[in-house]
Amino acid sequence: MHELSLVAAIVQMIACDAALHKIARVAQVEIEVGELSGAFPYALREAFPLATGKTILADASLTIVEIPALAECQDCTHEFSPGVHGWQCPHCGKSQCRLKSGTELNIRSYTGRPQACIDQG
Repeated sequence: MHELSLVAAIVQMIACDAALHKIARVAQVEIEVGELSGAFPYALREAFPLATGKTILADASLTIVEIPALAECQDCTHEFSPGVHGWQCPHCGKSQCRLKSGTELNIRSYTGRPQACIDQG
């Protein structure tokens, strides 16, 4: 399951950024996962608690925004889902297409509490 290593990298990036901003505890993480990214949202959800364990992200919630694959025909500029139609444009029949979305694996946002808020209760 490569999703565990992906989530571990996400956790490390967020922990490093949070440390720079003096955030002591991360409460919520939102990531984008493209349909063609090669990562499975259900496996990322399963791996998240394992990767956050004893980090500042322990007990954080994870929201996954799934991004559908979207292709654009280079000939007629029609946009379509390659998962439904394959790589041939359903409008003109040509197969010269450009992928516009669907390969994302991004950290969209995270929220946390500064150390001062943790210290005060």
